[in-house]
Amino acid sequence: MRPPQRRVSRRAKGVPTGWSACDDTSERTERLEEENAQLRYAIKSRPVIDLARGALMAGFGCTAREAWEILVEVSQNSNVKLRAVAEQVMAAVSGQESLPPALESHLQTAVRRRRLSGEHEPGADG
Repeated sequence: MRPPQRRVSRRAKGVPTGWSACDDTSERTERLEEENAQLRYAIKSRPVIDLARGALMAGFGCTAREAWEILVEVSQNSNVKLRAVAEQVMAAVSGQESLPPALESHLQTAVRRRRLSGEHEPGADG
C-alpha cells in the first residue's frame, strides 16, 4: 500500500507572490488586459508627444529633456493629459487652431520658469 500523496502548491517561475496557481485566473487576466491597454495607449501617444517636443525645441531653443519637462509641467498644471497637450501644441504649430488661453499661459509660464532658473543650457543635447 502506498502512502497518501501530499498536494504541493507550486508557483510558476516569474509569477509574483500572491499570484499562485490557485489564484483567480480571471483576476490575473483582467490585470494583464489593463496593463496591455495602458501600454497600447502609451505607444499610440508617443509620436505626437515627440513631435510636440520637437516643436518646443525649435520654437524655444530648448533641449529634448527641457521640452519633455515643459510638456509634463503644462499637463500637470492645466490638469490635461500629456497626449492632449501635445495634440493641442501640434494643432497650433500647424495652424489648425490656436492654443486655448489657459494652456498658452501654462506653456509660457513653464518656458519662463526654465529660463529664469538657469535650467536652460544652450547647446546641450537632451
